[in-house]
Amino acid sequence: MEFDQAVAELDTLVATLEREDDERALLLLQLIDAVHRPAIELIVHGELDHPVAQAVMSMYDLAELDQRTEAEEALDEIRPYIESHGGGLELIDVVDGVVHVRMHGSCNGCAASAMTLRRGVETKLRERLDWFEEVVAHDPESNGGGEAANGLLQIDDGLLQITDMRRPVFTDAGPLADLPEGAKKTVEADGKSILIVNVDGEPYAFRNLCPAEGGRLPLDGGRVTGSIIVCPWHNCPYDVRSGKRVDDEPGQPSLAIVPVAVQDGVLRVATNVT
Repeated sequence: MEFDQAVAELDTLVATLEREDDERALLLLQLIDAVHRPAIELIVHGELDHPVAQAVMSMYDLAELDQRTEAEEALDEIRPYIESHGGGLELIDVVDGVVHVRMHGSCNGCAASAMTLRRGVETKLRERLDWFEEVVAHDPESNGGGEAANGLLQIDDGLLQITDMRRPVFTDAGPLADLPEGAKKTVEADGKSILIVNVDGEPYAFRNLCPAEGGRLPLDGGRVTGSIIVCPWHNCPYDVRSGKRVDDEPGQPSLAIVPVAVQDGVLRVATNVT
């Protein structure tokens, strides 16, 4: 299709959607702009090796993604899972098929970190990358050669961050086999009510409180559909994998995620990091 013809047909399509009051028309244009504008700006300035420019050029077979960019894209698919367990994941480097990462938050030093890497990160990388060999996890960088004390502020790459070196203390929450896919259950741990939901065989845990209106009402009476739980009191939906609210109400608080692990078929939750 010629350029002018494509532009004309796109204009016609958008105009049709706007006449039908279809908000997807505006969203479509916003998404196209959000994807292409930063890439075009980089290309115009000659920064062709920038990951964003490379990603967009690769959409049109104008460039091949380097291994680091491919690894980042693969890790982006697993990061919501890591974050839902109270952790974080940073890509350090890719060398000869070996992906070097750094675990943050409750994943650092956690007894379930090795399992998380093997079952989640490594599986995703092996699934997406034909050149992948193995993943290597590195300890978090220290500030000035020593670990920061609990709760201290430190400067890391020019950013002011709060450092909390507490290790999660896990409490047994019953066999995973007792929680079938799509089911939910509450447990009491460290004096807190925790809600655990099984989504596609993976457990996700959070405080058994809807964060709306001060976070005083329990969520365990809500219905679960796929990865979404709906508060029985306020009818607000949350994605249990990330804790984020998924309706059209911006700026609303998220669920209080609780780190969860499965060891030897037993669910374990950690509440001392929430």
